[in-house]
Amino acid sequence: MVERDTEMRAETEYLFRHATVRDAAYQLLPMSQRARLHVLALDILEESTLGLNLDAVFELAEHARLAQVGVTFAGSDLPIRELRYIRLAATNAASKYDNDVSCRLWERVAGHATATPGERMEALTEAGVLYWMLGRRAPALNCLTAAIESGADDPARLAYCLIERGTLYRDIREYQNASADLTRALELARQSGNKHLELRALGNLCTVQDTHMTQSGVLDLYEPVLKLAREIGDDRAIGITEGQIGLACMRGDDFAGAERHLTESISKLRAAGDKLNEGAMTSSLGTLFEKRTDGDRRLNLMRAVQYHREGLAIKEQLGFLFQKAAPLAGLASAHRQMDMLPEAEKYARQALQLSLEVGDPANIGGAYFELGAVQEALGDFVQAERTFTYGFLAIEESEAEATKIKLLGALARLM
Repeated sequence: MVERDTEMRAETEYLFRHATVRDAAYQLLPMSQRARLHVLALDILEESTLGLNLDAVFELAEHARLAQVGVTFAGSDLPIRELRYIRLAATNAASKYDNDVSCRLWERVAGHATATPGERMEALTEAGVLYWMLGRRAPALNCLTAAIESGADDPARLAYCLIERGTLYRDIREYQNASADLTRALELARQSGNKHLELRALGNLCTVQDTHMTQSGVLDLYEPVLKLAREIGDDRAIGITEGQIGLACMRGDDFAGAERHLTESISKLRAAGDKLNEGAMTSSLGTLFEKRTDGDRRLNLMRAVQYHREGLAIKEQLGFLFQKAAPLAGLASAHRQMDMLPEAEKYARQALQLSLEVGDPANIGGAYFELGAVQEALGDFVQAERTFTYGFLAIEESEAEATKIKLLGALARLM
């Protein structure tokens, strides 16, 4: 065993020395010679790997970048090749849900000297969307706002960017800003004649408007969305709309209707490959079974746990930090109602930590409520009162009215 350890140490030391010697030799080369070697490497790798291995595109981008350091090649296409490979690397990273890496690469695209205004807008939008998936609100808004203000003369791209910022505003309950962005996006989409963008803008605008609507009102609201989705054959949009109708049914305590619409929504979204919305609707199905008063109560709660876990697993796979707080709070609620208090407290604390990191008022308040409810169930009424109070104060200035009422009701009960 000692001999083996000695061999491994010697091998590690040899590799370290080898890398050090290699780097030292590289630094001794004149810049012009280094650049020519990178051009040669780029040419060879393009011929041998392009189209065969997307994981190699970042290496290609680096060779193209380093080939330009300290030298100038007259009429060189190296900057254009570098930009192309950075874009491919960013897309490849996002496809593998390596969102953090993809964000940085898209920002490199946006800052590249040869990027057109349209490419810059697209790159900033992609970075903004991915930053929000990571739960990073400030950089997400900065990127999306910079994209909107970039001055690119492309109504369709601008509409897309406005939709993404509008849905972010919706997610953080800034409904006035959300409505303004989505209304403008809808106008631009219609001007450009892009039915798919029009559908996205209209559908998301409806999700801002339907918050306090009754079931019948929501059906009327979404009828134009469904009509347009059927007209262009967009089953994914139909799936999202079915989910929104299901949520309205749930608000009206039509549990059977909510289950039917949500199940149909999940089926269509899964078939369309939209895992993001599939995860959201699966979590909503968990919330439905928490609320259900018909049927066996414990069985409903067990099904709630199952759906919340499935929704959470999908969001973890996607690296979607923002939407993880809701199913964690749902798991806390279901376990609390089954008198499984240690598990409930664990999930409530996880939900609180995550929602504070993301900065979403409704989820912050919901997590504080669940933690306080667990403390109340454990008989620690003083701590429960403090937790409910902290929760209310944390979101007092927000538009999360339903959550504030919930926390105030809990405080009133304790007092």
